[in-house]
Amino acid sequence: MKNTGKNNIRTILLTSVACISLATGPMLYAQEILPVPARPRADKAAPATVDPGSLGSLALVNEGARLLAAGNTGEAEAILGRAVVENPQSPEAMYNFGLALGFNSKFAEAINAQLKAIELKAQFPEAYLALGNMYLALDENEQALSAFEQAHTLAHNEHVRRSSLFNKGTVLSKLERFLEAEMALSECLAVDPSDTAPAFALANLHMRQGNYEMALGWLDSVSSDYQLETSFLRCRLQLKLKDSEAASKAFAEAGKVLKDSKNLDEEHRTELTRALEELAKELSELK
Repeated sequence: MKNTGKNNIRTILLTSVACISLATGPMLYAQEILPVPARPRADKAAPATVDPGSLGSLALVNEGARLLAAGNTGEAEAILGRAVVENPQSPEAMYNFGLALGFNSKFAEAINAQLKAIELKAQFPEAYLALGNMYLALDENEQALSAFEQAHTLAHNEHVRRSSLFNKGTVLSKLERFLEAEMALSECLAVDPSDTAPAFALANLHMRQGNYEMALGWLDSVSSDYQLETSFLRCRLQLKLKDSEAASKAFAEAGKVLKDSKNLDEEHRTELTRALEELAKELSELK
């Protein structure tokens, strides 16, 4: 997935939603990572109000983390850049600075920042998770896998554990290590059954292997949060099974869901409309 667009890297780093690949059907990107605030010293709490011009290094880290969470990545990079200059030994500052660099498409610098954060704090699963996401975005899959495995080993909360498992499954799928990918994604689903993103990923995984009936079974367990993605994948699967009646029904559902999706950006809507046209052509040929 060698794509260096800022919006794509933001999607890869921040979200867990599914996207449509016109060639192969939906593909899930990496699970979200979160900014980490600096820990205040016992003798000095972070200020309640923020004046970036007068902030100390610890408050700069926390303000940068807040800006990252709000999506203000340019301002966050500037503030966190100051933080790492003022306190180059802060792993939280370096980690958040790495996130900002990644969001702003400075990938090599972002990787170096995460490696430095890990050097400063060996037990830092969030930094390994962020590092893996950067490698994944650059299609450096073996390095990404190693980072996600380390994040999972060190995980101290459910979010990091689930995200590292999901991302590990994503990388293993890209490497065509399907059995291992299925194990990682199934374990991820077991950690939090209410999050059905792994079920969608498993459906896509089985479609790639030609296990179309099994893929449909997984698709039936995906929540309505992924209605747009599942409708397209269901249509593609029914076409693979050469079931014209079921494919026609799925095609109509995909068109309806796309029409009713009001929050899509224009580029994504255009891609999905083109994908729908391709599905229509396949359906006409099947009939």
